[in-house]
Amino acid sequence: MLTIFSCNTNKQAVNDKFAGMWKLDKYETFDYALSVWVADATRIGYSGYILYDGKGHMGVQLMPMEYKNIDPNQDVDSLKSEDLKDLIRLYSSNYGYFASYIISDSVVEHTLLLASNPKRCGETLIRSFEFKGDTLILTPSIGIGEKKFRLRWIKL
Repeated sequence: MLTIFSCNTNKQAVNDKFAGMWKLDKYETFDYALSVWVADATRIGYSGYILYDGKGHMGVQLMPMEYKNIDPNQDVDSLKSEDLKDLIRLYSSNYGYFASYIISDSVVEHTLLLASNPKRCGETLIRSFEFKGDTLILTPSIGIGEKKFRLRWIKL
C-alpha cells in the first residue's frame, strides 16, 4: 500500500500541534562550556501563556515573579523618584503581544500587530521550534547580548 503525504498535509499537522494554549515552563540559556541547555537563573519565577488559534493568530504574555506583587492601588504621586523608577521598570518587564504567525519548516514567524512596547509593532520575530511530547520549545533567532536562550511551554 502506498501512502502519499503532501507538504500541505504536513504543514496542517504542524499547525494543529501549535493550536491551543501553552503555559510557560521555564526559560533556558545555552551553556557554551558544557554544550547543554540550563535553567536561566535570571528568569526563575517568570510565568506566562502563549496561545495559537490554529488560523494564523497568536498572543503571548510573560511576567516576572515580582509583577504579581504590584499594588494597583498605590498612589503614584506619593512615591519617591527611585520607587517610581523601580515601578516603571517592573511594569515594562511585563512583556506581551498579539501577532499573526506563519510556520515554515522548523521556524515560526510572529509579525507583531500589538505589543506592550509600541515600538515593536510591525516587527517580525523568528523562532525555531521543536515539539517534545506535550512541550513546545521556542528558540529566538536573536539572543540577548551573548546569551542564546529558549522558552519551554507545556500544552494545557
